[in-house]
Amino acid sequence: MSTYKDLLILILILCSGSTMLYGQSDTISLPEQFLFPEFSPGVVKMKNGDKIVLNLNYNIVTERIVFMQKKQIYDMTNYGSVDTVYMNQRKFIPYGKVFYEVLVNGPVSLFIQHKGIVRQPPRPAAYGGTTELSSTRYINNIRLGNDVFRMSSGEKLIIDPKPVLWMGKDDNLYSVVNKKQILKILPDKRQELKEFIRSNHTDPADPEKIINLVNYYNGL
Repeated sequence: MSTYKDLLILILILCSGSTMLYGQSDTISLPEQFLFPEFSPGVVKMKNGDKIVLNLNYNIVTERIVFMQKKQIYDMTNYGSVDTVYMNQRKFIPYGKVFYEVLVNGPVSLFIQHKGIVRQPPRPAAYGGTTELSSTRYINNIRLGNDVFRMSSGEKLIIDPKPVLWMGKDDNLYSVVNKKQILKILPDKRQELKEFIRSNHTDPADPEKIINLVNYYNGL
């Protein structure tokens, strides 16, 4: 029970045994850096089998699971005691000091690392335009845990979502960069996968396409 008690202290929640805390969905004042548009009840499953229900979200800038308590946002810590986090019908597991979402669980697994790159806006382009894409999300502050960091000049920042796909095979992780690399990761079914990639127009940048590919491979 010591690791469980340590976690409870670190995340500032009081409960014991199998007691769980339930909460209503909470809106976010700074949604740009979070994976989901609101905090909603999710389950933190501990390695000792205990479960805690908290209002959860995922911070794509820090790559950490965060929770809301009394309108304050806190980082979850002591990841070594966490087995799995379930939120919004999705599954996340700790990997080092960050969390990966599980997309496929099988002989070959697939994970997505949700990342957000923070940068300054681009300089104006010629003829009064800008070099920025319309999908970019602008912010003027960043929330890290319970602290908010603002640009001293008042200039806005940009968060660019940059997710990374990872294949898990034989206790190793391989980043999914291009089609050629996929065939190197899974050489034993090279011809079948080449045909699948061709006929299904598999794009390594499209998680749904790679999910289909990994499920196909696992079914061979």
